[in-house]
Order: sequence, then C-alpha cells, then structure tokens
Amino acid sequence: MDFLILWALFLLAASGLGFLLERRTEKEKYLYMKFVFYACLGAVSFPVYDIQLPLGIIIFLIVLHPKKNSRYKRYMALFGFLFFLFQLFLGPFDAGMLREETQQIGRVTITDDSFDSFLAQVERRVGEDGLRMEQSQLMFDRGGNLRNASFEMLVQTPKRFIRYDVSYQELTGTISYRPREELTTKSLTSYYQKLIDAEQSFEMLRKLSIHEILHDSKTPYIEMDLDGLYETFSLQDATVFLIDDKGKLIPYVNTGDDVLANAIRLTYYRSDGQSLRDKTILLYNYSFETSRRKGVVR
Repeated sequence: MDFLILWALFLLAASGLGFLLERRTEKEKYLYMKFVFYACLGAVSFPVYDIQLPLGIIIFLIVLHPKKNSRYKRYMALFGFLFFLFQLFLGPFDAGMLREETQQIGRVTITDDSFDSFLAQVERRVGEDGLRMEQSQLMFDRGGNLRNASFEMLVQTPKRFIRYDVSYQELTGTISYRPREELTTKSLTSYYQKLIDAEQSFEMLRKLSIHEILHDSKTPYIEMDLDGLYETFSLQDATVFLIDDKGKLIPYVNTGDDVLANAIRLTYYRSDGQSLRDKTILLYNYSFETSRRKGVVR
C-alpha cells in the first residue's frame, strides 16, 4: 500500500477515535489535538541499521506522564503503536504479494515500432518513478530482430528497494518480470544513487543507431551489454565511439584522458556461438577527465 495513503488513513482513524474518546473525558484545553498527537507519537519509529525501534511509545512510557485524562491518552499512544506494528508486518506481506508475471508481446524488431513499444511496456509495468538501471543485455541478429534481452533494475520505495529482473525471449514472445525485495542499507542507497535513471537509458536505446551497428557487423549476432554505473573508463585497446544527442556514432580518438560515462559493450557472435575478440565500446552520458583518482575501469 502507498506510504502516503497509509498514513492518511491512520490520521483519519486517529481523528475519529479521538473524537469518540473526547466525549468520555474531563474537560481539557486542546484535548482533541493532544489525542491526535499521542497517536502520531506512538507510531513514530527510528531505524537502527535494519531494525525499526518503536521510539514514540518508548518516549511516551518513560518520559511523558500526563496527569489529566492519562488513561485515554495512553489508549491513543497504544493505537499509534499498533499502527507501527501494522507497518512492520505489512512490508513482508507486500513482498509476498510480489509474484513473477509473464506477458505475451510477440516479435520485437527495430524495423518497426515494436522495439519502442517493448521498452515502454517494461517501464509501465515496473514503474517509472525511482527506476534505476543496474545492467542489461540485448541480443540482436543482423536483420534487426531482438533474440533475447534481460534487464536488472532497482526501484526505490519509501521503506525499501525492490530489484526487478526482466527478461524477453524471442522463441516464446514473452516478457517475464521477477521482483524481489532488498533491505534498505546505507551501502545500497549509495549504490542506487550512482545508477543511471532507467528512463534515460531507454531513451538512449530508442535514439541509438542500432541499424548502423548491425549493418557494419561482420557476424550474424551482436550482444549489447549496458552497465548502469556511471564510471571512469581508460580507453585502451578498444574501438570506441561516442553516442551524440541524436544517437549517431562518433569515432573517438584516444587522447590519453579518462572518460566518465555510461558504456555499452558490443560483443560479436558467429553462428556457432563463438565470439570475436574485437572490443567495441559505445559511450553516452559522458564527460572527459584527466584525473584518475576515481578508479579506472579497464
């Protein structure tokens, strides 16, 4: 359930309960507002590593000792604490509701709009807000048909991260979605922030001159590996192209400088499944650096 909707329902319930209890209490100034405050206090928690501590109810029991209408104020604090417990158990329940799904879409090719529709379908199903790309692989034949594809994407929700494994197979013409929950940790948050936005990655694929890449290929199959991390590359012993704003490929002349970018690695496969040793890298979302302090990916 959406975080804001859940809290809105809680405040509505707390307001209703406070209104009912106010009729049974001694007269006290701003009592109704105090009831709502104690309910919210009871629901407050504080994360310690991956454990949520019920900080609000602890403060109420140890620090706050209301003298007037104390019993009813305790009821409201306990009501908030019950809401905290409800949220605590709702997370695993939501994760259990996430199920693998399969969707029939048929043949996907770059010769018509089916490839764009395929990317749009993945975005709609997983959800565009907060969607980051970890890595992806796409296998094309020289005719422009997408033979198979896989995406690993990370979605941030108010309380956790969910990783989606999305795959496509030409033989079945289906997309499979496999979600699984990830714990919210500081290391994962830092990693998430370094990933490219999935919408930006998909938009680059829509603009990219895949026709040109396939036309120049010496093999019947080409695999495109996209890495979502924004990293520094040392471009040695590889054929490198820059992808401009229109998706065209610009040959890159190695000047010895490092490049901070997202990359697509091309692997060429023969009919027998063996790959060529040729290394081709396409860079997008790039900026040039002379410093090597950030670590070099070779």
